[in-house]
Amino acid sequence: MKGIVLLAVALMTLPAAAQQTELGGKVRSGQEVTIPASETVQGDLVASAGTVRVEGRVDGDLVASGGRVVVAGTVTGDVLAAAGTTTISGDVGGDVRAATGQARIEGQVGEDLVLGAGQATVTSGAEIGGDLVFGAGRMQMDGAVAGSVLGSSSGYTQGGSVAGSERVNVRQPDGNQAPTLADRTADVVRRYVSVLVVGLLLLWLLPRFVRGAADAVRGRPLVSLGVGALGIIGVIVLLVLVVLATVLVAVVLGLLGLGSLTGVTVFGGLLVAAIVVFLFLLVVAFGAQAIAGLALGRLLLRAEGGSFLKALGALAIGVAVVVLLSAIPVAGGFLEALVVLLGLGALLLLARPARRRLPEPVG
Repeated sequence: MKGIVLLAVALMTLPAAAQQTELGGKVRSGQEVTIPASETVQGDLVASAGTVRVEGRVDGDLVASGGRVVVAGTVTGDVLAAAGTTTISGDVGGDVRAATGQARIEGQVGEDLVLGAGQATVTSGAEIGGDLVFGAGRMQMDGAVAGSVLGSSSGYTQGGSVAGSERVNVRQPDGNQAPTLADRTADVVRRYVSVLVVGLLLLWLLPRFVRGAADAVRGRPLVSLGVGALGIIGVIVLLVLVVLATVLVAVVLGLLGLGSLTGVTVFGGLLVAAIVVFLFLLVVAFGAQAIAGLALGRLLLRAEGGSFLKALGALAIGVAVVVLLSAIPVAGGFLEALVVLLGLGALLLLARPARRRLPEPVG
């Protein structure tokens, strides 16, 4: 439930960023961005800094990211924040959507408050004009909510008032209760079926590619292991570059007076990063282990080439061995990491463009 709520928070932030395409916005960045009490920003404001502090007035939406975001003044529109800590002690006319480590709401929020936080506090002086939706490690709700409360938390305390319904999933971890043998068996079976289905689809759709990757695992295990490690580092570097490029382009567009394109840039950068993360997790969690399982199964059955059914049998046996090895206490995590690196490296080796062969000299 908590993961679903956090995902909903991320998805609901996208329309707010996309609205920047329709409204001309101002972009400010640096070590610290401050809107003093004497200043009024006309239109939307996009701010990125170590500390973003609004003590004055923003007549529009505020999109803020940084180590710390503080709204002590007035924002007539929505607030979209991504920060280490977020504090709302002023007045916000629209919605507040925040993905943050710590959130503290002390002022007034005219519409909905949506939080994804490690720890969140809605103080007794806070007033929420709409609904409160949250996914948090701990939530202290002492304010007044005019709408409903929907959330998930490991610890939830309510000392305020809620006009609508209140549906909070409180998960209390029980550290003394160990997983039973039935629970572990069910987890292993689910894991086996998931990897096997992905491997079957790959074997059906890309038979030559999948068998070539399995051959790479068997023929060049050390190379596959190294390439897999480099692949993980490469994905991390790629994500960092996408974020930096998105911020840089957004700042440049703001300096050139093209604030209306900022939303498109932010949305595009988030979309590219999300696609990269999704594909990477899909390959690491399922594809790489299926490739390693096929290689191991072909080795155990001595099944070189052969029909689709023979390859499927090798896949089923090899994936079973991989999943059982991963389930071994303590050592299972290390063995699973090795399997992932081997499979990922083999996929990357097969996916690289083939080098063109130079013509041999005549005569």
